[in-house]
Amino acid sequence: MSEENKALIRRLYDEGINRHDAPAAAALYAVDTKNHGRTVGREGMQKVFHGLFSAFPDFNFRIDEATAEADRVVCKVTMTGTHLGVPSMSTAFGGILAGVAPTGRKVEVLQFHSFRVRGGEIIEHAAVRDDLGMMKQLGIIR
Repeated sequence: MSEENKALIRRLYDEGINRHDAPAAAALYAVDTKNHGRTVGREGMQKVFHGLFSAFPDFNFRIDEATAEADRVVCKVTMTGTHLGVPSMSTAFGGILAGVAPTGRKVEVLQFHSFRVRGGEIIEHAAVRDDLGMMKQLGIIR
């Protein structure tokens, strides 16, 4: 089962996120999915993806490592993108880009994502990102 769960997460990145297809990415989530401990559902995840893509239209994730056990998948990923827009959700990226004008700068950010899977759907997601590193790369802080 854990290999099937890893394959699902690879699909999330390959067929949804890296193609900037918010509906395709959100379709892999359960209708009652939790994101960072809050129930947001599939619709909420689609809004999250739109928010991310609006700030970084060339957003891309590279899976550096993936580990799966039982219903959990944890990935070490590298996010790259160019800050060309404003997030359509003020809470995207934990709110650190709310009100920040596009810088036109490229970023490369280390992130860790944890997923829980049930019945072939993602039911829970949480991430730890190097937001400080991203803010430095964008020139928001020194």
